Amino acid sequence: MDVVIFSDVAQLSEAAAEYIVRVAQESIAARGRFMLALSGGSTPRKLYAMLAEEPYRNQIDWSKVEFFWSDERCVPSDDAESNYHLAQQVMLSKLQVAESQIHRVPADEADRDAASLAYAQEMQRAFGTTGVPRFDLIQLGMGPEGHTASLFPHQASLEESDRLVMPVTVPKPPPPRLTFTPVLLNAAIHTLFLVTGAEKEEAVQAVIEGPYQPEEYPAQIVRPTAGEVTWMFDTAAAARLSKQK
Repeated sequence: MDVVIFSDVAQLSEAAAEYIVRVAQESIAARGRFMLALSGGSTPRKLYAMLAEEPYRNQIDWSKVEFFWSDERCVPSDDAESNYHLAQQVMLSKLQVAESQIHRVPADEADRDAASLAYAQEMQRAFGTTGVPRFDLIQLGMGPEGHTASLFPHQASLEESDRLVMPVTVPKPPPPRLTFTPVLLNAAIHTLFLVTGAEKEEAVQAVIEGPYQPEEYPAQIVRPTAGEVTWMFDTAAAARLSKQK
């Protein structure tokens, strides 16, 4: 686990953009494509905008990038609460990538179990596997109660060991969501957490320096056996860490 602290969101976003460019270039060179899962929330907005502009835009061959989402709120795709809508608005619409490269979570479908299975199958098709897809990079955030993706404390989703995607009902609006499960999160080659804000400082300290308690702090469950995890914090979120890097 690598922990890096930045003075503000702008510096963090620049470092995250540079990190994504590097992983994208390495993935495309090694495997001919870059399989990327995005997150929601407000923290990555600046990052997504940066990636759609110079100097980062021309450093990635966007025609070889496949976009997915680690979780999604069960709202229409044009709703302000939609994780897809955020990325589409500030990044994807400016990159002019083909629709076939954008794999939106079908979270607005009425049957959430069927939608979860359909998204898992769509990922497997895109990856060319019948097993667990291994993302080149999953970009995640963390909430003030320690949740990540839509894995919240004391929920059955934390124990899921078969499904790749599942429906959940969470204690935060909007409650109905679809989320990657620990099975899928822990298969990634690279995982990048972006965490900002003083309201998260207690959870940050518990997740990074506290005992392993994923039932209390679900972000701790992201521990890939054959991948690397990078945490990027602003100084407000990292205020309680004893080891300032």
